[in-house]
Amino acid sequence: MESSEVCGTLTFPAEVDLANAAVILDQAVALLDSGVPALIIDLSGCTFCDSSGLAVITRSQMRATELGVPMWVVLPSRGVVRRISEVAGLQRRVAIAPDIATALEALAPVRR
Repeated sequence: MESSEVCGTLTFPAEVDLANAAVILDQAVALLDSGVPALIIDLSGCTFCDSSGLAVITRSQMRATELGVPMWVVLPSRGVVRRISEVAGLQRRVAIAPDIATALEALAPVRR
């Protein structure tokens, strides 16, 4: 987990499932509750993410919305995690970026 003045960044591990989803959600909520102006959830190194991981993202988005904090999910354009996210309709619930640079660019107005 990383944090900066610009935003909080939560990097998912290589595999996310029921065994570690609660810890990851706690990290996301802690970042949001710490007062970060924006949150990026980075799945660029994640090679497996089941429904527990998608629930972490959805619940994080719900908390971010409650707090008025913009949130972006970095999701590579290819791979199993991308396909699972598409089937689950994640892109209808959260803002998706192909990389951190794109997410930061989208958050530029928040940083000003």
